[in-house]
Amino acid sequence: MYGNNFIVMVTIWVPDLTPFQGPKYQRLADALGAAVAGGELTPGSRLPPQRQLADRLGVTVGTVTRAYALAERRGLVEARVGSGTFVKGVVEEAPKLQKAPLAMDGAMAPLGPQTQMMSTALAALASDPLGLAACLPYPQDNGLPEQRQRFLDWLAGQGLAVEDDQLLLTCGGQHGISLALQVLCEPGDTVLCEGLAFAGIKLACESQGLKAVGLVMDDQGLVPEALEAACQQYRPRVLYLTPNLQNPRCLTMPLARRQALLALCERHDIWVIEDDVQFSDPSLKPPFLVSLAPQRVLMLSSFSKRFAGSVRVGFVLSPPALKNRLRLSLQASVWAVSPLLLELVSRWLEDGQMAALEQWLADEMRQRRALAEAVLGPGLLQGESSGFNAWLPLPEPWRASSFARAAAERGVRLRLAEDYAIGRFPAPQAVRLSLSQPASRALLAEALAVLKELLQEGPGLSRAVL
Repeated sequence: MYGNNFIVMVTIWVPDLTPFQGPKYQRLADALGAAVAGGELTPGSRLPPQRQLADRLGVTVGTVTRAYALAERRGLVEARVGSGTFVKGVVEEAPKLQKAPLAMDGAMAPLGPQTQMMSTALAALASDPLGLAACLPYPQDNGLPEQRQRFLDWLAGQGLAVEDDQLLLTCGGQHGISLALQVLCEPGDTVLCEGLAFAGIKLACESQGLKAVGLVMDDQGLVPEALEAACQQYRPRVLYLTPNLQNPRCLTMPLARRQALLALCERHDIWVIEDDVQFSDPSLKPPFLVSLAPQRVLMLSSFSKRFAGSVRVGFVLSPPALKNRLRLSLQASVWAVSPLLLELVSRWLEDGQMAALEQWLADEMRQRRALAEAVLGPGLLQGESSGFNAWLPLPEPWRASSFARAAAERGVRLRLAEDYAIGRFPAPQAVRLSLSQPASRALLAEALAVLKELLQEGPGLSRAVL
């Protein structure tokens, strides 16, 4: 300090942008967030002047300006007029909404624009008496005509140009699974699944008296040779698959593997249920199974992952020949999907708010994945960067049950691979981490720090058992 003037030290920070995706300004903002979470940039430090950083990175000043502005909107930095841009640290976005601060066992959308979207939509519907009145009686069909058209238009934009008689609106993804099994199976039939699969398929099979059999997977998904052998042994009725961000392995099946499995299903006359509930950046998805084999595949999805769990709206796409049976099953289970919920979701689809939300989700999850990589170290986690979950194979001698128990003792809840095992399928020593569940990146960083400590410490000495 000289007189009354403080000398502000400028942080010499030149990030590596190669681990991040997207436009350069977004990659720079992502790198800044990871540096803050990892402690490389500490609260109160001043970032390099924009022109200086631009010169060092070989980008334009405008790129750095946009990156700093994006980081400021995320609550990571603050710009002080005449002084520069300073690190604030990770901000608690909504800790009061987090009932279990260090829970990482449930895949759910982090909350951002959803509250404002819901508030605006409800206000708009309240000021539209005719639209509101149309949603109040028992629906005569599966959604109002204008609602169905909005869904069809949105599906076309997703690369799924389907006809009206192929669309069944449902009360979420689990409802879609149950309806598909009711239509395709008889009690006692065998349903083939990935060896580790969403627990909801087990529940649906058990409730309908079906036998679920888990098959071997590799890093591309279900192994075709395992499917061929199972077809010979069980004469199955249905194959259930999650080709995009498979739950829990977080794998996305490449096109060649999709085509190989569909060819086997055609040869053995097996129906395919394609579960596309898990959120991922829409631009990164390979062709849907239903697009490759529309007469063989029933595809289901839900907006509960894209928006929030309380929005129980989903859909099933099926061959037209199954239309009437699916609708009868729907009527037998819930009679009809709420037109009020359908109205809200269909309006978000029509005006582009759902697309904007998906972009926000993809960006937020890339931030969280970069944070996880910064805390745990690169290369440990498996899964696409915009997905809600990450798969963590555990180093020896950790066992998944011991690791999860140790994490729970320190306040972090995880999901074991065993939780997803179908039948007697042998579960690997791995855990699934929900990077989306903590209400803020600060809480996520806290949970990840606990896991890092456990990985570094190891399981300790085992007790002898007589």
